Amino acid sequence: MPLPGGCNIGARPLDIHIDGLSAMGARVETREDMLDCYADELRGADIVMRYPSVGATENLMMCASLAKGDTLLINCAREPEIVCLAKGLKAMGADICGEGTPVMRIRGVRRLKGASLAPCGDRIVAGTLVAATAVAGGDVRIYGVDPRDISSVTDVFKSDHCLISGDGVCVRVRADGRIRPVNISTAPFPLFPTDMQAQLMGAMCFSDGVSVIDETVFERRFAHARELVKLGADITLDAGRAIVRGSALTGRRLQGTKMHARDLRGGAGLAIAALGAEGESAIFDIGYIDRGYERIEDMFSCLGADISRQPVQDEG
Repeated sequence: MPLPGGCNIGARPLDIHIDGLSAMGARVETREDMLDCYADELRGADIVMRYPSVGATENLMMCASLAKGDTLLINCAREPEIVCLAKGLKAMGADICGEGTPVMRIRGVRRLKGASLAPCGDRIVAGTLVAATAVAGGDVRIYGVDPRDISSVTDVFKSDHCLISGDGVCVRVRADGRIRPVNISTAPFPLFPTDMQAQLMGAMCFSDGVSVIDETVFERRFAHARELVKLGADITLDAGRAIVRGSALTGRRLQGTKMHARDLRGGAGLAIAALGAEGESAIFDIGYIDRGYERIEDMFSCLGADISRQPVQDEG
């Protein structure tokens, strides 16, 4: 298979995947831009992952489900998507226990069968809606996501000016557009997700104080900061830390401008900031945004935003 790509937000080492597969009896070789994997069979093994990688946890969990013998996965990712995948595999006949915890035990079975499966709601899309509502104000109900899955996000935005509640059916956000500053670090689930860092920064551009955002997962995930500065945002970068002085503190109103999406979540952060800025903004390279949102303009338009997709044209 080709080596994986994705947004240019930092290193995506494959060693956790490769080490786990090797422990189960696979032979993995790299050549140029390709990855070759060989195995006559996979055997259960005790595997300690050096980092709770979501992708590696998913790969090894699927492989272990049909491997011979028992597999013990240690330091697993605990994201809701892991639990959802385990639920689906078990519906197909896999023998898995411990999903949602740092340790999973998987007993290999001979074959899997068909099943009816329903994926979990997209918690990052839900979190993006929370951030946008906090900036633009309104009374929004978000269906299809478990409130517990986005509690690290909703806890950050909650204030007297942004009331957030959840009843198991939906998450309700009632906001007046006033935002309090935060001090947050990204980290694996259940802590604040790196995939919400850009949206949070876009919102903090309007706060009434100084926010500090530490990015600990990807070393190049601040490309959106220089685009936000084009709006007039006051952002200082220091290695993996961003210091954001909100416009309600500085008194400098953000003005619409032309910006470029540099990656998926960064593009969503620009859209959120554009909703709160005065005047008209244009965001280019929206193909990045389309990788993670199904017509983000429709999602915001149905809530009253003045946003539309335009044909590609000369920036001048």
